Amino acid sequence: MIVMLIYSRNDTLITMNLKGMKNFLIDMDGVLLDIAYDNFFWQKHVPQIYANEKGCDLDQAIRITHTLFHYKKGSRDWYDLDYWSNILGIDIVKEKKSELSVSKIKIKDGVIDVLIELKNRGMKLFLVTNAHRKTLDLKLEKYPLHKYFDEAISAHDFNYIKEDIQFWYLLRNYLNIDYNETILVEDTMTNIQSARHSKLRSLYVTHSEYSGDEWVKPIECFSKFIPCLD
Repeated sequence: MIVMLIYSRNDTLITMNLKGMKNFLIDMDGVLLDIAYDNFFWQKHVPQIYANEKGCDLDQAIRITHTLFHYKKGSRDWYDLDYWSNILGIDIVKEKKSELSVSKIKIKDGVIDVLIELKNRGMKLFLVTNAHRKTLDLKLEKYPLHKYFDEAISAHDFNYIKEDIQFWYLLRNYLNIDYNETILVEDTMTNIQSARHSKLRSLYVTHSEYSGDEWVKPIECFSKFIPCLD
């Protein structure tokens, strides 16, 4: 019997029974990889390139790009590199592949150890991300995490994103897995709430004071639960 023991930020002991769990659906950005890269790219790098391309000052470029980003937040377009290339007139893929941008992609401490341990225990691991397929390929080129996963999935391939309830039903059918034997590891609450409609339990990677319930348990970082699998 596997029971996960997780300490929340206020040191309250939370337990999650993992008996019978066979599958882990694991998010990429914010769980496996540091989100500093994405924050840098969209909040700083893209506005700077936009200012250079359009001949405007940086403050104006920030206002324009951030307003456009905010308008599309939570939609499929928000993650679509081709969409933003067309809207902004910038080769987003080229900029993402720049040496400066790629240097910002960082893996979180302890991630590889956890993935190896889960694989050694016979778990099926699926990388499930909202990242555009081109972004996913770029990040996996720097850190070949796909070798630890049974499959790496971009929600774009389903024409939905993880915020959409439909996605989780399509994913379950595609993978042919039982959600009663599956745990989602995710750092975005809107995605967790969407997944909950399909009866999918989640580990919420967060630094907030979220208390948890029978469906969602908070954990400070992905590497924290490896000692608790015994």
